[in-house]
Amino acid sequence: MRTTLFHRCPSVRLALHDGVEREYRLDDPGACPRSGTPDTPASAYEPRVHLAYLLARQGHRPDWLARFADLPPAAARRLAGAASRGSHHS
Repeated sequence: MRTTLFHRCPSVRLALHDGVEREYRLDDPGACPRSGTPDTPASAYEPRVHLAYLLARQGHRPDWLARFADLPPAAARRLAGAASRGSHHS
């Protein structure tokens, strides 16, 4: 019997302006080599989320990220938290 391990590309669960919570990619879609494989759960790519995550890793504050990337404040805070932990899953 073969056990299949699931791979999870860098992502975070957020609700954007539509209010629906879903997994969003943190990195560029091509950065995760197993993206789109059967053993990898799907996550959405939103350029504003990716940009805000990169800027958060550079030390930008959540309130600024929310305004600059047009994200809900709660999403910007969650991205900043993931960036400060060096985490790709939240």
